[in-house]
Amino acid sequence: MNPKLLGQRIKEARLAKKMTQNEVVGTFITRNMLSQIESGSAVPSMKTLTYLAGVLGLPPAALLQEDTPEAPEQTSCGSTEDEAFLSPASSDPFIFFEAKKAYLAEDDARAYDLLASLPPDSPLADEAAALSAKTALRLAASLCAEGNYEKALELAKSAEASASKGMYASLELKSQALLLLSDTAAKLANTSRNA
Repeated sequence: MNPKLLGQRIKEARLAKKMTQNEVVGTFITRNMLSQIESGSAVPSMKTLTYLAGVLGLPPAALLQEDTPEAPEQTSCGSTEDEAFLSPASSDPFIFFEAKKAYLAEDDARAYDLLASLPPDSPLADEAAALSAKTALRLAASLCAEGNYEKALELAKSAEASASKGMYASLELKSQALLLLSDTAAKLANTSRNA
């Protein structure tokens, strides 16, 4: 999707809700930034897009959905990352939003599988790694509590690796994953000895 079409959709959604730009932006972004987004001269970040969709009462994917297959226009900044993110062929945003929705609904297995399907060179790789770490950690803890130590170990290792990746790398998540790894390994060893 090109920035002009995205901006047009945001503006149409705002006008349909009979909201002013000031009502939409609140304290999250400036009115000037919203004006630039609506005109197509600026591309919103994932965080801003999620915020705007929430204020407008829409799922973020609805703003990104393609009506017709058309080639993306060159953005004013010429960023290939923006082009890849907005490309009609890219399903990465839809996969990420579905994974986030699954995570929030505590459907960790589905969220984890969706995140694993994103290519490593996706423009959303950093966001996916952060969400994957949280998802894998929560899923590993659940499996450990159920006594499925081998699968829990595998997921705790995945959580630790994902927590170390990208711009959202988290020492706290990595530490939690390492603690769970240690605890699960001890439980697995104890189970093996008693068998």
